[in-house]
Amino acid sequence: MFTIYGKEECPMCFKIKTVLELLGKDYEYKELNVDYTEEEFEEKFPDTLALPQIVFDGKHLGDANQTLKYLKEHKVI
Repeated sequence: MFTIYGKEECPMCFKIKTVLELLGKDYEYKELNVDYTEEEFEEKFPDTLALPQIVFDGKHLGDANQTLKYLKEHKVI
């Protein structure tokens, strides 16, 4: 399952959620300051400031563009 760490009114968060929905992939969306804090984000993704960050089955894929690249390389899209 995909886990998306995003924030409110984030266009790239919306984009990756839409892509996963169109592909029929299950995902969990976690929102900044609701489901996690900035400190927790920094601990989980050190040296990363970009949102969203996506994790798939425990593997950190990166931001939305890196995740789209991963999906293309693995012939999901």
